[in-house]
Amino acid sequence: MIARKNRAAAPKSGSRTLTYVLVILIAFLVGYYIVLPAFTPRSPGTVTTSTSGSTYTVSLSPSTDISGTQVTISGEKLPAGANVSATFGATSLQLTNGSTGAGGCRTSGSGTLAECTFWIPKASAGSYDVTVKMGTAAAVSVFTIPQYAPPVSTVLVTATSIALGLITQLVTKRVVDLNKERRMRAELNEFNKEKREATLAKDKARLEKLKKREVQMRQEQAKVSTARLKVTGITFIPLLAVYYLMATFLGGYGVIVAYTPVPIPIIAAPTQNPAIFEVSLFWWYFLSSFTFSIMLSRLLHTNP
Repeated sequence: MIARKNRAAAPKSGSRTLTYVLVILIAFLVGYYIVLPAFTPRSPGTVTTSTSGSTYTVSLSPSTDISGTQVTISGEKLPAGANVSATFGATSLQLTNGSTGAGGCRTSGSGTLAECTFWIPKASAGSYDVTVKMGTAAAVSVFTIPQYAPPVSTVLVTATSIALGLITQLVTKRVVDLNKERRMRAELNEFNKEKREATLAKDKARLEKLKKREVQMRQEQAKVSTARLKVTGITFIPLLAVYYLMATFLGGYGVIVAYTPVPIPIIAAPTQNPAIFEVSLFWWYFLSSFTFSIMLSRLLHTNP
């Protein structure tokens, strides 16, 4: 009897500890995302003002990211056939033709500028004028370096994904009858095994009995699946809200939040350093959420 009581008490103790960890983690994230920015003014960085009165305009893609990011300059209705140069604040930039890889950029005969790239130099957080000169004309666009960069942004996104993963798993434990789900899964596996055996044996009488049972089993399985869908419905909006909060806080949906030495196709983009690749908020958040959701589901025994 004592051993049984101890075994029964262990899950409660573990659940209580995880709840404490969750509360602490959420308090940390709220403090870092909301309280700290409210009382700590962000660095204004270095801003240069253009002296050009030109009406020409160019765009930067992206227009917000960290140092070391590759940016593309584009524009239309610019001076035709003009050599292009640019400065980032007071720093001269080395421009590259993205389509050919050759150094230097030039507007087309129709005044279009496309695939003209440069790397953001090392600079503190703030807004910077990117002055693009085309012969005697010039245009200015603003580039913003966010306050938080790796490794701080890496830790924040990872901690946020863990917190959201814990919330999802705790909601699952409340909404889904896990014992019934496991029992249903075991019964379904046994039923499918029995059905295969009857099919191979061509036992029509047995198959007829199994067919009657199948309807009831599918209904029970649908109830279990509905409970899982409820968890998704409860957590989906908060997950989107937190993602939006992170994107706003860190500097945009595509802002770079992590580095990796591994060249992962699609996920990791090259930097000026050939040994380092960068990962955007979307992909790092996805990888962190996927990894820790699996770990937490196994730890809390909520996996199907």
